[in-house]
This record gives sequence, C-alpha cells and structure tokens, in this order.
Amino acid sequence: MRNLALTRKRFMIALGVMGLLDVVLLAYLMWPGSSPSALESQRKTLQEQARSLSREVAPLDHMDVKLAETRKNIGTLYKDRIPHRSSQISQQLEKLTRETGVKAQSIRYSAARPEKGDLPDVQRMGIETTVTGDYAKIARFINTLEQSELVFIIDQVTLSEQQGGMVSLQIKFETFLRETT
Repeated sequence: MRNLALTRKRFMIALGVMGLLDVVLLAYLMWPGSSPSALESQRKTLQEQARSLSREVAPLDHMDVKLAETRKNIGTLYKDRIPHRSSQISQQLEKLTRETGVKAQSIRYSAARPEKGDLPDVQRMGIETTVTGDYAKIARFINTLEQSELVFIIDQVTLSEQQGGMVSLQIKFETFLRETT
C-alpha cells in the first residue's frame, strides 16, 4: 500500500509537471511572432532593413578618398577660377566685351555681404553694368560671361530696345575675389 501511495504521489507530480509543461508550450505557440511563418516574415523584414541601410551608407564608402579629391578640386577652383586681384576681374570683363563686340557703360563693383555657406578666404563681389549692341552680340556676351574662366554668377538681366535695332542689357552678377593673407 505504501508502494502504491508513493507511486500515486510520483504519478501526480509527473502529471502536474507535464501539465505545466503543456501550458508553457501552449503559451509559446500562442505568443505573437513565434510561429515559423512569423519568424520568416521577421527575417525578411530585417533583411530588407539591412539592404536599405546599406544603400543609405553606400555614398559614405571611401569617404576619405572623396574628401581628398574634393579638397584638390577646391584648390584648383581657387587657383584657376577665382582671382586674387580685382584688376583681373576688370581685365576679364574688358576682354569679354571686346570679344563679343558689345560696349559696356559704367561698370560698378561692390563688395557683397557674406552669406552663410560662402567659401572661406573668398570675398563675394557684386557687379552692375549696362552693355549695348545688337541682339546676337548681347546673347553671345551673356553666353561668354557664363562660360568665362572666372566664376560669374548672373543675378538679374533687363533687356530693352534702343533706336536703330540696338539692344541695351542691364545686368547684375557676382564673382569672387580671393583674400590674400
């Protein structure tokens, strides 16, 4: 009898443990995201996030090489396209008017206010002038100005017709001057 009571006690303990194990396993199966399809879906989502993040950081690959190339390009820009004397600007404008056959009247220079993002050690220069000539020469002047070896940024143009088929162009543009230290 004692043996039967002991066996019954062990059987009840084993039954209780197995019941508890069933409850735990059932909870695991019912837990959101624990099914094989949910795990596969989660894996695919994570893979897509990894691909997306890889695409986002791809432009940053070899950044040290890109920065070195940019520094070199800025040095070339400073050296070749931004003068260090204001006389170089007026000489270039005189050359452009001569080449295109227009006549410039009263070229006015002014130091423009620095703007956020301006290049360091560079002064922005505003230029205003009126040039006259036939329409084809005026168009060539604008095109030549935009393609000049110096950097010229056209801000505003006003075109008006004069007598005899001549055209007058009032133009405002900017250029840059390297500050010498």
